[in-house]
Amino acid sequence: MLYFWLLLLAHGLADFVLQNNRVSAAKCANKWQGYALHGLAIFLCTFAAVHFFGWESALLAAGVITGVHLSLDWLKNLGREYQLKKGRKPGVQGLIIDQCLHILTLFLAWRLADRPVDTAVARFYGGILSPLGQLPGTEEMVVGLAVYAYVIFGGAVFIRIALDQIFPPGYILADSRDNAQQVAAGKYIGILERFLILTLTVTGNISAIGMVIAAKSIARFSEFSNKHFAEYYLVGTLLSVGLALAGGIALTRLWLQS
Repeated sequence: MLYFWLLLLAHGLADFVLQNNRVSAAKCANKWQGYALHGLAIFLCTFAAVHFFGWESALLAAGVITGVHLSLDWLKNLGREYQLKKGRKPGVQGLIIDQCLHILTLFLAWRLADRPVDTAVARFYGGILSPLGQLPGTEEMVVGLAVYAYVIFGGAVFIRIALDQIFPPGYILADSRDNAQQVAAGKYIGILERFLILTLTVTGNISAIGMVIAAKSIARFSEFSNKHFAEYYLVGTLLSVGLALAGGIALTRLWLQS
């Protein structure tokens, strides 16, 4: 399944790491620039991930996956606009459905296009990539990178949408600028938190997770006098820790099965 995991890694990088707030906002506003930049990231990441299996097949796979991906994003935005017109706030359900459809697309692409490493590509690299499929731990490494990308960076998107769905705007602070700064700081703290907890889980050091949570709580202790912040912090931390633990357990089982 190396081909599939490479596609999944490329998708995680394009959707969660390389897609910044400006591109996402442009897409939500149905501006062609947002779709163009996101489509370029998807195409390049997908082609780079699977070009080892042949230049032409990689171009075809990248083109088809990019087209389907942007179509799904466009449909998601239509659904989002419909919900907003009805006075409903888009929630995590839309993100989950969207990601499941993207992963289904990648699964179908793997079933249709999977093949051994292309000999012409191997010759182009001077034989370096010839044993790619036979190197011990290659697939495990790609699986690990894909899970890390989804949990660490995809988790940031999931948690932000979940918190926006649970809490009203300006819930932490009345000043929108200060509120945005709090949320931005929490995002990067959460990224580091999930990286550490995921790493501790896959290395079997689950008991040390408490130290990570304690250190984070001590750093934020002075802000707990704000009841709204304390509630926001608690929900965000529980979601972040839960995602990291689930990702760590899933990755451990995937490694055991491979």
